[in-house]
Amino acid sequence: MLGDHANRRTEPRVFGERTLKAGRMLYMCHENGTEDPWNTVAMAVCAFEGLHTKDGWEYLLMNRRDIEDIAGAYEKADTPEEFTREILRLKERDLAPRSGNG
Repeated sequence: MLGDHANRRTEPRVFGERTLKAGRMLYMCHENGTEDPWNTVAMAVCAFEGLHTKDGWEYLLMNRRDIEDIAGAYEKADTPEEFTREILRLKERDLAPRSGNG
């Protein structure tokens, strides 16, 4: 798993929470028409998660698809229940066996 500043390791729970927060921030940036949403998300992740800038950008680049998917879930959902269903659908999609991988 991706390490953060000072070579500490990120626990899976924290990793998931960080991804949810980054997805929400990306959604909010899109909603508000932020000129450079990824830069804003990177600075927020670094500031609020205590990451070095390089580690924050590395995290975002490695998890871009998941963050974009979560931002999309926020956009589609009108209620917390709908958001939860969308997140569960994304998890099921990621856990489904990929064709050609055995």
